[in-house]
Amino acid sequence: MDVLTDDHEREEVVRKWWHENWLSLTVGVVIAIGAMVGYRQYQSYQNDTSAKYAYEMSTLQTKLVLNPANTTADAQKFIKEHEDIYGSLLALDLSSIEAKQGNYDKALENALFAKKNGGDLVSPNATLVAAQILTEQKKFEEAVKELDSVKSEAYEIEKQELLGDIYFEKKDLDKAHDAYKKALDVSESKKISISPLLQMKFDNLIKDGDEPAFKRAQKLEEVIASSASEIKK
Repeated sequence: MDVLTDDHEREEVVRKWWHENWLSLTVGVVIAIGAMVGYRQYQSYQNDTSAKYAYEMSTLQTKLVLNPANTTADAQKFIKEHEDIYGSLLALDLSSIEAKQGNYDKALENALFAKKNGGDLVSPNATLVAAQILTEQKKFEEAVKELDSVKSEAYEIEKQELLGDIYFEKKDLDKAHDAYKKALDVSESKKISISPLLQMKFDNLIKDGDEPAFKRAQKLEEVIASSASEIKK
């Protein structure tokens, strides 16, 4: 039984959840990428300066999580000295911290630094972060422009979902619906599970003739499970 019987109530739940959780989701992605890069670089170049940079970056990431107030200056110094993937990963960490404190201009500056210097591994995620910050600032057209620059198919689901969020904030519900629908379509084509939040966003804007996202998600899980079973054989 659907306990959210009022459309306005549904809208506010979606909006509130995203505003409260997008930063933590971003931090999780950054930490995961940072750990991967740091480990790989350390493993491959133990006697190289790359290992030193990876270790310094990882140490600062940990300190930022534990004590951001006393680590920000050191992090900024490292970023200034490293216009590379290491500085970019740390810049994304700092961007998340600044945004959480409401310092959106500084957060955007760090996200754009990561976009410029992070390469193929970091730049797309940094662009998504920049677009979200611009959305928080109500700079919707700039946010859409940022997302248009993401060309990697690997980020198409996140790109379309965030486009839907932007149009939702603008009250352009038809475009929001279409963007969420495209995110669902891409998820199905790539056989990637549809998140409960994306299901909720789409079903909140469902139109006549649409198959509910939760049903599409159930069918997709069956396909994924079947594919996994075939691989094991």
